[in-house]
Amino acid sequence: MGLKIQQPLEFYIKWTACVLALLHVYLIAHDITPYYKYTGLITAVLWVWLSVLWREPSVVILNTIMILIYIKGLLQL
Repeated sequence: MGLKIQQPLEFYIKWTACVLALLHVYLIAHDITPYYKYTGLITAVLWVWLSVLWREPSVVILNTIMILIYIKGLLQL
């Protein structure tokens, strides 16, 4: 029987958010539109989720505002 290490959901959210954040920065640096708007939105949603799990109100507020800005940009308001 092999050793099976179980990671909490938080681990997967955190690393997915980090990879998406790097992809987001890459897309912005190369002006690849509109995809960077989607990666930014998804990254912000994941960070809100994490900050709720971590009970970090400042990060919740920051990323919630970022989500609203991305949605405004996607809707071109």
